[in-house]
Amino acid sequence: MEPLEHQKSALAEIVNRARTYFAGNSGTFNLFKNLPVQPRWATILCAPTGSGKTMVACMAAEAQFVEASLLRVSVSGWVPCGAHQRGAKETICVIAEHVARNARTFLVLDEIDKAYATNGDAWQSYIRGEIYELLDRRWPTGLREVEDENDCEIPIEKLTQKLQESVFMLSIGTFQGWFDTSHSRRAIGFDATAGTTTEEISAVQIAELMPRELANRHNSTIVRMPELTEADYRNIVQETIDKLPEQLRVSYQQEVDRRIQGAVAAKKGVRFLEEAMMAVLVKLAPTQLQVLLEKKEVIPEI
Repeated sequence: MEPLEHQKSALAEIVNRARTYFAGNSGTFNLFKNLPVQPRWATILCAPTGSGKTMVACMAAEAQFVEASLLRVSVSGWVPCGAHQRGAKETICVIAEHVARNARTFLVLDEIDKAYATNGDAWQSYIRGEIYELLDRRWPTGLREVEDENDCEIPIEKLTQKLQESVFMLSIGTFQGWFDTSHSRRAIGFDATAGTTTEEISAVQIAELMPRELANRHNSTIVRMPELTEADYRNIVQETIDKLPEQLRVSYQQEVDRRIQGAVAAKKGVRFLEEAMMAVLVKLAPTQLQVLLEKKEVIPEI
């Protein structure tokens, strides 16, 4: 998996931070414990929707000298401790079990901006409290001792040590709700129309607009990823077409060509590729789809 051009700078910065974090925490000597000031490792990746934030996180976790087990949890689906829901495990327990079973964890807190509801929902306050504890490298109250892969219980003290020394945390989000003026929404990549300004909102401005409790728990140097350019769209299209069954390539290219200018203007991101794919497939007769299946030509996920 290779990064797209607009992702390279953000990926390099995240990988550099993760490599440094794991290098300083490796072996019997922990470099960071002996420093008079503890580094602030938790990182925020801010990027427009459809620009491949999760893809960047996956590539960073797999990078050489990082090589950590990726765990992605969505804040919008967070289940607090003590919230007993049939079929849903408490999110902190899921994280603790993953940390217990892996030497290194690359923890992605997806949709971190969703932790801030505007209606004062008490449920959100519980979630925020657990996220804050986690970002401060403490397990929230209510976590039970968990079992590792050898079915041995790991004491909370040991789990806390692993949380402090073997977990790199990356929060990712679009932060759409905090950029609600027409100018700022255009600049960060939301609701854009053709001909609008391309001026970028800086990472410093983003940090200033965040709730202080969230900003203070992350490195103030926020990693930004720009919106997709038309060249980026074209590169993604070509990579996609190269992986498609031959029978779909021409029709898909035609559908993409029909949609791409509107997608760039509206800043749809890679979602326009999915829309184009559906448009192509619904035009096929069931017998044509069956032929593709019989040939075992798998249409890759975009």
